[in-house]
Amino acid sequence: STRAAMDVTPVLLGTLSGDHNTRTQAEEQIEMAKTNNLPLLMSLLATELGNEGKEKHVRQAAGVQLKNCLVAKEDARAAEYNARWLAVDPAGRDQIKQMVLTALASVVHEARKTAAQCVAAIACIELPAKQWEPVIGELCNRVTGDHGNNDVKQSSLEALGYICEEIDPDALATQSNLILTAVIQGMRAEQVDDVRLAATKALWNTLEFAKTNFDAQQERHVIMQTVCETITSPSKEIKVAAFEVIVRVAEIYYHKLPDYMQVLYQLTITAIQTAVQQPDEDNDEIGQQAVEFWSTLCEEELERMEEAEDAREQNAALDPERASSNFVKGAASHLVPQLLEALCQQEDDQADGETWNLSMAAAVCLTRVAQTVENDIVPLVMPFIQEHIQSADWHRREAATLAFGSVLEGPEAKVLSQFMGPAMDVMIKLMKDPNVNVKDTAGWTIGRICEHHITSITQQHWQEMMRPLQPGMPPEQEGVLLAGLKDHPRVANNVCWALHNLAEHCEDRRNDPSNILSALFVDLAKALLECTQRPDGAENNLRCSAYEALNTTLTNAAHDTREHIKQIAPLIMQRLDESCKIQPLDAQDRERQNELQGLLCGTLQVVTQKLGPEAIPLCDQMMMLFLQVFGAKNSTVQEEALMAVGAVANATEAGFEKYMMHFRPFLSLGLSNCEEHQVCQVAVGVVGDICRALEGKVLPYCDEIVHLLLRNLQNPALNRNVKPPILSCFGDIALAIGGDFHKYLSVTMNMLVQAASLSATDGSNPDLLEYLNQLREGIFEAYTGILQGLRAGDKSAAFEPYISNALELIGALAVGLQNQSPSDDVIRAAVGVAGDLASALGPRFKQIAKQSPHNEHIKQLLKAARSSHDETTQQVAHWAKSTLA
Repeated sequence: STRAAMDVTPVLLGTLSGDHNTRTQAEEQIEMAKTNNLPLLMSLLATELGNEGKEKHVRQAAGVQLKNCLVAKEDARAAEYNARWLAVDPAGRDQIKQMVLTALASVVHEARKTAAQCVAAIACIELPAKQWEPVIGELCNRVTGDHGNNDVKQSSLEALGYICEEIDPDALATQSNLILTAVIQGMRAEQVDDVRLAATKALWNTLEFAKTNFDAQQERHVIMQTVCETITSPSKEIKVAAFEVIVRVAEIYYHKLPDYMQVLYQLTITAIQTAVQQPDEDNDEIGQQAVEFWSTLCEEELERMEEAEDAREQNAALDPERASSNFVKGAASHLVPQLLEALCQQEDDQADGETWNLSMAAAVCLTRVAQTVENDIVPLVMPFIQEHIQSADWHRREAATLAFGSVLEGPEAKVLSQFMGPAMDVMIKLMKDPNVNVKDTAGWTIGRICEHHITSITQQHWQEMMRPLQPGMPPEQEGVLLAGLKDHPRVANNVCWALHNLAEHCEDRRNDPSNILSALFVDLAKALLECTQRPDGAENNLRCSAYEALNTTLTNAAHDTREHIKQIAPLIMQRLDESCKIQPLDAQDRERQNELQGLLCGTLQVVTQKLGPEAIPLCDQMMMLFLQVFGAKNSTVQEEALMAVGAVANATEAGFEKYMMHFRPFLSLGLSNCEEHQVCQVAVGVVGDICRALEGKVLPYCDEIVHLLLRNLQNPALNRNVKPPILSCFGDIALAIGGDFHKYLSVTMNMLVQAASLSATDGSNPDLLEYLNQLREGIFEAYTGILQGLRAGDKSAAFEPYISNALELIGALAVGLQNQSPSDDVIRAAVGVAGDLASALGPRFKQIAKQSPHNEHIKQLLKAARSSHDETTQQVAHWAKSTLA
C-alpha cells in the first residue's frame, strides 16, 4: 500500500494530461483501482487532497476523483455508489471523513473548495442513513467559533451550501436552525468578503427548508434584514449573490413579501438605474438580477391571477396565501421607465446569442409586466416608442421597436388597435434599416403581430410584405418578408418565425377550398425552399426555422394548393436521397447530416398527411428512402422517419402490407429503444397507425409486437410517459385482429390489472395526478379496443372473467371524482367502456352493473360526463346510458 501511495500522484497527473492516450491510460488505472480496492483508493485520494506538500492541481484532481467515487447523476448508479460507500468498514470511512474535514483548513483555496465538495458528497449519503449526524454541528461551529480563521469559515460555509443543495430537506429537519444561524452570521458586514460570499450562496440553498423560520416573524425579519444589508456590499459578487437570494425568496415566500417590499423596491430600482447611468460589466450583471426579481414577481402574480380566475369560475374559496398583492401593478409607473432605458443598453453584436445582458433581461421583464398589468402598460410605453422609433441612434430605434413587440400580449386588442396601422408602416420601413440589430427586431415584432394581432394587418401591408419580384421589377420593390429571407441569418430566422405564425392562423381553415395562404403559396414555398438551401443555414438555427415555417405552411394550406404540394414532394425526396449518399467527414458533419435528414423526413411526413391517398404514387420511393435513413442510428432521425412511415401507413391503408416485411426490423428496433424513450413512444404510435391501416393483415406481426410491448411495460427503467400509450396500443391491436386477440387476452389483462393497481396512488402530487389520468385513459382505451375487437370476432364471452377488473377501475375513478379531479378524456373513456361492456356482454353485464356499488359508480360517472363542457363526452354519455338501459 505504501508503493500504491507513492504511485497515485503520477496517475492523477496523467488524468490532467493534454495527451489523449496518457489521459485514457490514467483513467483506466483509476477504474481498475476502484474495482480492486475502492476503500484503499479513496483513502489514498483523501491523503493526497490533504497533503500540503503537493501541487494544487494534483490535490484538486485527487478531490475530484474522490467525489466521483461517491456521486453519480443517474439515480440507479447513485444508489449503487451510496450502498458501496456505506459497505466500507466504518473505521476506514471515519479516517477518510477526518482527512477531508482537515483539508477544509488548507492554505490552498482550490484544495479547500474541492474538500468542501467531498465533505458534502459523503454527508449526502450518510445523513439520510442517520449516520455522521455531528458533521452539521461541526461545520456550523467552524463558522460561528471565534478562531478567526476565515479560510475555514469560507470552506465550511461552502460545504454547508453544497449539502443543502443536494440533500432531501427531511434529512436536515432537526438541524435547519443551526445551519441558518451559521449562514446568517457568515453574511454579517464584519466578515471578510470571501466568507460573506460563501454564506450568501449557502443561504440560497437553505431557503427551501427555512419555512418554519419564515413563518416566525422575528426570524424572518433577521433573515431579510441581513440579505438587504448584504445587497449594499461594495463587492459585485456579493451583491449579485444577495439579489439571487431575494429572487428565490420571491419564488418560495411571495406571500411574506409585503413587509419588505418598500426596501426591495428601492434596492432593485436603484440597481437598474445605476446599471443604466454608469454602464459597465459589473453594474450590468447586478442590474440583471434586480430585473430578474421583477420578472419573478410577474410570474408569481400571473399564476395567482389565473388561480383567482379559476376559483371565481368554480365558486371556490382562494387560499389567502395564494392571493396576489399586485406589487407589479403598484410599481409599474416607476419600473417601466427604468426598463425602457435598460433596453437601450444593447451591445453591438447583441444577438450573437453568446451573452445575456441587461437589455435582454429588461425585454423579457417588459413582456411579463405587459401580461401582468395588461392595459395599464400602454400609456407607459407608447410615448417612449413614439419618441425614439425614428431616432438617429440605432440603440434607441431598436429599443423602441423591441418595446412595441414586447407589449403586444396582455393589453386588449381594442386598446392597441389605434397604434397597429402606423406601427406596421414603421416596421415595414425598419425591415430595410441599415443596422442589422434593428432589422432583426423589426422582423421579430412583425412575427409578434402575426402571432397576437394578425387581423389588424391590412391588405396593403400584406402586399408590402409579401409582394413577389416580377421580371423587370427593381429589387427594392420585393416584399420585405420575402427579401428578409435572403438577409442576414438573424433577420431571416425571425422572418421564418413570422411566416410560421401567419400559417398557424390558418389552422382552422386548412380543410377549406381556399384560404389566405392560397394566393401566397407558390412564392412563399419557393422562397422558403431557397432559404433552406442557404450555405449559412447552420447559423442562428436558420435551416430548422425555414423548414418549420415550410411545414406549417404545407400543413395549413387549403385544398387549392394540392397540385403545388405534389410538385414539392419529389424535390424533398431528391434532397433526402442526396443526403444519404454523402459520407460525413467528422462528428460535426454527421450531426449536420442527421439534422437535415430529420428535417426532410418531417417535411415528407407533412406532405403525405396533406395529400392522403393522393400520396400513394410517391410512397414506394419514400419508403425506400426511410429504410435507408433508419440505418443512421440517430434518435432524432429515427423519430422523424418513424412518424413519416406512420403517415405512409395512414395514406396507403391496406397497401402498406407490401412494406411491412422490410419495415418490421426497424419497427422492432424502435420498440426496443428504451434508452431513447421518445423513439420508443413514436414507434408505439406507429404500431397504432399500422393496425388501423392493415386491420386483420397485421396478425402475422402481432406475436413480436405484443411481446415487445409487454416487455416494455415490465421494464422499470423505461420512462413512465411511454406506458399509457402502450396500454392503449393493445386496444388498437385488438380492434385490428378482432377475435384473434383471444390468444393474447390473459397476458394483456394481467398487465392492465397491474397498471390499474399502480394507478391507485397518492393524489396530492399534481405531476402524479396527471400521470394517473394518462394511465387510466390508456387502460380504458385498451378495454374499449379489446371489447369491440372480441365482439367483432364473436368472442365477447372470453371477456367475462375480467368484468370485475373493469368495474373496479370504473369504481376507483368514480370515488376519486372529488379529490383527484380526473380529466374529461378519462371520464369519456370510462363511460365508453361501461357502454362497450353493455353492448358486448348484454344481459350478463347489465345484471352485475345493477348491483351496488357498481350501479352508483356508473351513475356518478354518467352524470359527470353529461355535465361536461365537451360535446363528444356528452354524446358518449348519452350513448352509454341508452346501451346500459
